[in-house]
Amino acid sequence: MTTEIELKYLLPENSEDNNTVTDDITAMLEEQNVSFKMDHHQLGNDYFDTENLALRNMDFGLRIRTKNQQYEQTIKTAGKVVGCLHQRPEYNIDIKTKELNLSLFPYNIWPENTDIETLENDLQVIFSTDFLRKTWLIHQGENVIELALDKGEIFTKSTEPMELINELEIELVSGNEKALFDLAEQLNGVVTMTPGKLSKAARGYTLYNNQKNSS
Repeated sequence: MTTEIELKYLLPENSEDNNTVTDDITAMLEEQNVSFKMDHHQLGNDYFDTENLALRNMDFGLRIRTKNQQYEQTIKTAGKVVGCLHQRPEYNIDIKTKELNLSLFPYNIWPENTDIETLENDLQVIFSTDFLRKTWLIHQGENVIELALDKGEIFTKSTEPMELINELEIELVSGNEKALFDLAEQLNGVVTMTPGKLSKAARGYTLYNNQKNSS
């Protein structure tokens, strides 16, 4: 188990691409002689729940992520959001196929009397995300931070309306939490961004509920 600690910021929706943002961030880090390594990946994520949203009612989030034709099963348990700072315990497990297996997670994360086998049988994909993630793995003294620029979409069905993703995430890999806020302050000087209080999963649930209520 790890605890995800990150700041989330939204970029303007009318931005046609993130090339300028990428160049501006890279230039800022180079000017400050910050050590970093860049990378990029296309990430597909399927989020699961039951028809009556049993996981959502537990404040859990469950997904399977596809990256480079490899799969990772993740569950995030109840956490907290203060401003744009998100903190949630999460469990990540590599899996060989795109099939859920809840028994791979620690049994003690589930509320008392949860029937895991029945729960698993009732789960279905309720929304998905697909986005390009550009990352800067930053080393600043004892602090290691992953800065991620995500652009893509959240959707339930290809024929339904979708939510756009265009955001920055500043995640603490190791070190002092204050380093996240210091980096955010620096980014504010080169990027137009506003605090994001909702995770991609929370936005996906909102989209799902709106479409379900309108049908």
